[in-house]
Amino acid sequence: MIKKYLVLSFMLLSFNAFSIEVSEETAIAKIEEFFYLLDVDRYDKEEFSKVVTEDFQIFEDGLNLDLDSFHEFVTEATGTIVKTDWVLSDFKVTLSTDSAHISYYNNGVFTTTNGENIYSFWMESAYLIIDQGELKVQFLQSDIVERETR
Repeated sequence: MIKKYLVLSFMLLSFNAFSIEVSEETAIAKIEEFFYLLDVDRYDKEEFSKVVTEDFQIFEDGLNLDLDSFHEFVTEATGTIVKTDWVLSDFKVTLSTDSAHISYYNNGVFTTTNGENIYSFWMESAYLIIDQGELKVQFLQSDIVERETR
């Protein structure tokens, strides 16, 4: 009986030693990494898929997209977009032991192949969970508030 208790205690301590702490900083850093990897100059589906869950879902531009359909959406956009820049601000983070919800504002500028700049302002919300020992984005809701082309 004591042996079982010691083994169980060791397993619990070992698990806690390798578990990730969900904090405001780690959650915000993951959202920033999400957009870093989404940049037109570095987007790669395999690398991007490391920061999202297998059942990733995004509501974007009136569409309900999973990882594969979002990849098609991004790939199509990169045909006409040569530069991307996002500024995320006003984070509001709610935490639990194994997840985080974040709402924030996103000001983005996309430069097109014909030299136009598309300025966009979104209100966004994301749900992140611990998946395979790492905090990952499971869901993102993106609502466009304003868009202007100059």
